[in-house]
This record gives sequence, structure tokens and C-alpha cells, in this order.
Amino acid sequence: MEAKVEKNEKSLLSARQVGIAAAFGGAALAVVAAGIIIPIPGTMVVTDPREVFTTIGAALTGPIGGIVVGFLAGVTDPMPFVAIISHVLGGIFNGFVYKHMSWKFRDNKVISLVLWAAQVLVYYFVVIIPIIVATLMTFHPEPNSGGFFALLSLISVGAIPEALITTAVTTIIVAALPERFRRPLW
Repeated sequence: MEAKVEKNEKSLLSARQVGIAAAFGGAALAVVAAGIIIPIPGTMVVTDPREVFTTIGAALTGPIGGIVVGFLAGVTDPMPFVAIISHVLGGIFNGFVYKHMSWKFRDNKVISLVLWAAQVLVYYFVVIIPIIVATLMTFHPEPNSGGFFALLSLISVGAIPEALITTAVTTIIVAALPERFRRPLW
């Protein structure tokens, strides 16, 4: 007699995931299309609140949803190629990391939220910003940029306020969500 083994894994793609990813990506797209930007004083960096939508949307919908969110978040950007590449790769990162780190420790909300905050900071300073710098230097080279590390340093310093605000806002949102809405959809 064979015992049936029941799979408890979710699929990589569902209609619900696509819908939620499209909603979060659409919100990010609307922020960019509306031109909602905030200049960071003392730098050439401007910020916008789209990262709140991209980080949470990709985390909840997984790597496939992260692709949808990332594409929509970057498509109306003034430099769409740079924005799409960085947000798609960042979305894939957030989808994997959330399920395998923050969500995995959901029984201890403090650890889960600390891991979430760390995830958002890593998203900025290890994933998104280096990808932005690499794509800028590849597709929009600026001879006076001082090279990869100089531009990386300049953009990283300018992004600190945005990263901290996004980390705080998204951590509050994730903390306030009931568990059923924090659950990864993949």
C-alpha cells in the first residue's frame, strides 16, 4: 500500500500573486508617473516613495511577483532601463529573502521584524544601489563620475535617508499586518 504524500508548497505563480503584484507595481508606477520626488539635500540624488510598494509587493508575491512589481516600478522612470533592471533584480531578491528569512521566523515577531529591516537595508545597499551604479556606468557612462566606487559611495550616502525612511515605514506596515496578509503567496 502506497502512502500519499501531500504537498504543502505553493506554486511559483498564481492569479492572486499576479493581481497583488500588479497592484503594488501599479502603485509604484503611479508614484513615478505622478512625478512625486523628494530631493535629498546636499546630493544629486532624488527619492520617491515607490520603494514602499516595491519591497512589500515583491516580498509577498515572491520572485515572479517581484519581476512584475519591478517592471511596473521602473517602466515610467526617467531612466527606465536602469530602473527596470534594478527593481526587477531587487524584487527577485526580496521575494526569496522574505520567504526564507523574515517569514521563516514569524513565530518570533521581534526577530522577524529585525530580519525584515535588515532585508530592506540589504536590498538598498547590496542589491539596488550597486545594480543602479553598474547599469548607469554601462548604459549612461559619465566620464566625470570618478568610477564605480566613487559613484557607489555618492549614491549610497544620498540614499541613506530614503533607506531609513523606507525601512521604518515598511517595518511598521509589516508589523501591523495580520499574519494572513503577511504570508508569502508562493
